Amino acid sequence: MSRLVKICGLRTVDLALVAATAGADLIGLVFAPSRRQVSIAEAQHIAAAVRALPPPRPLIVGLFVNAPAADVAEITAIVGLEAIQLSGDEPPDYPIPKDLPLLRAIRMTSTPHEEAWLARIAAAPSVDSGLPPMLALVDAHVAGAYGGTGTQADWSRAARIARQVPTILAGGLTPENVAAAIAQVQPLGVDVSSGVERDGQKDPALITAFIEAARRG
Repeated sequence: MSRLVKICGLRTVDLALVAATAGADLIGLVFAPSRRQVSIAEAQHIAAAVRALPPPRPLIVGLFVNAPAADVAEITAIVGLEAIQLSGDEPPDYPIPKDLPLLRAIRMTSTPHEEAWLARIAAAPSVDSGLPPMLALVDAHVAGAYGGTGTQADWSRAARIARQVPTILAGGLTPENVAAAIAQVQPLGVDVSSGVERDGQKDPALITAFIEAARRG
C-alpha cells in the first residue's frame, strides 16, 4: 500500500515544486508564528504554482495554531487551501471552512480534549478514495511547542491510534527512519518538516530522499 506523504513548512515556490515533482501528496503551508511561517502573499504564489501542475499534484494544506475560525476561513478562501491542519488547542467543535479535510494534531497527551478530538475523527464518514474527511496527525508532545520540533513520537502508541482512526504519523521522521516508522505504525501517511532540513532550511535532496524512502516503506 502506498502511504500518503506530506512535506510541511515549505516557504518557496521552488521547494514546493521539488516536493511535487518527487511525488508528495500534500504540502503544508504554515500560517502560525514560526520560522517556517509564510505570508498570505507567499502562500498565494506557492498555491498558484502547485495548482498549475498537471494531475496528480499535491493538495495544499494550511496549518494553523489557535487562530480564530473566521481568520482560517478567510485565508482558506484567499489562498485556495484544500485541507486544514489544526495544531493548537482548538476545541473539538471548531468549524472547518467548506467542510474541507481536516488534519488534527494529536500529541498523545491522553487529555479529555484529545480524546474528544479522536472521537470526532472516529465518527467521521469513511471514504473509498482520496483524503478522509478527518485524520489524526500524530506527533510528539513537547511542552510549550505546537510541533515542528524534530522530536520522535512514540511509535507504539501511534500504532494503537492508527488502528482506530485514519492517521498521519509525524514527529522526528527522516529519510533514514521513515521506512521503519511505517513498518511499525502502519499509518495512512507520514509527515515531515525538520527531518528534511539542513541548517534550518529545507533541502531538495532530503525532500526527494524522504519521499522515495516513504514509498519503499
